[in-house]
Amino acid sequence: MFLPPVTRIIAYLPAKLYDLGVRARAAAYENDLFKTRRLNAPVISVGNLTVGGTGKTPCVAFLARFLRDEGHNVAILSRGYKRESEGRVEVSDGKEILCGPREAGDEPYLLAKPCAGVRVVVDRDRYAAGKWLEERAPVSVFILDDGYQHLQLARDLNLALIDATEPLVEAKLVPFGRLREPLIALRRADAVIVTRSDQPFNRVSLEAEIRRFAAADTPIFYAHHKMKGLVRLSDGDVINPAAFAQKRIAAVSGIARPDRFIADLERAKMKIVLRRDFDDHHRYTREELVEIVESARQSQAEAIITTEKDAANLPDGVANSSLIPVFAARIEFGCEDEVALKELVLRVVHRDAGKQ
Repeated sequence: MFLPPVTRIIAYLPAKLYDLGVRARAAAYENDLFKTRRLNAPVISVGNLTVGGTGKTPCVAFLARFLRDEGHNVAILSRGYKRESEGRVEVSDGKEILCGPREAGDEPYLLAKPCAGVRVVVDRDRYAAGKWLEERAPVSVFILDDGYQHLQLARDLNLALIDATEPLVEAKLVPFGRLREPLIALRRADAVIVTRSDQPFNRVSLEAEIRRFAAADTPIFYAHHKMKGLVRLSDGDVINPAAFAQKRIAAVSGIARPDRFIADLERAKMKIVLRRDFDDHHRYTREELVEIVESARQSQAEAIITTEKDAANLPDGVANSSLIPVFAARIEFGCEDEVALKELVLRVVHRDAGKQ
């Protein structure tokens, strides 16, 4: 992350104070100065050390569906970042989705859509949300979404996601880099999942850095996120991305790492004739979409392609009225050693279920 020299000087002291604060907070929890609370059902936390962009949402969805298919009553606990509601919101009761992305937050809403049979609740206090659910429904396992820094809630499996294309040797705390906390925090991980491992990276170097900070014998999994389909927003039809190879498209996204999205489209051999990047979790206005559609038309784009998260943030009905078809890229999580990852998850869930 580049900062001008003057900005770096001004930011130095706040950055050092932030570093000390993060370390002191983690130490307070490790030494029981701050209270960690435990739910009755086992908790699997999925999170990362960086600010966005490692693919947590597809990983959470993958684990939720797997555990559901194994016969578990699964509930996802999320903060609901940048939602327009306050307090606790039940996004899905496992039977139907109870609210939209503005009330739920875009990522919890995206988790509820493909995870039928899984409960989803958002609340800043994930422990309180979990207790609330346990009093109302059978829950055999919780998945804590973006929970690596949510130390108030005890977890039985702590999964840390790391992007393979971001060298750890160059990683720095915000605002000089993208780290939320120092790399020493990897010692809390029960397993590390290296995402985007299908991209070029130095596996030996990355694994050495992980081993340097993580606890001894921490398992490391290598995962990828693949674009499995393009969902046409007007009717829900799913198109093979290969159908857009060599075609002119407009790429629109409001995510933490837009370059990752662009790279996915380029790997599918699409010709990007218009690109619009917005801030992460951006809520689109009708005026913005009118401008995008007109620019795409002038660029002779055959389609507008965005992410599923962005699709949740589009104004209602806009896809139906667009002069150019709008598609959302559907991304799914995959793992090199999927069997071992699933065995690890089941081992933890069954072990802790036996304690209850």
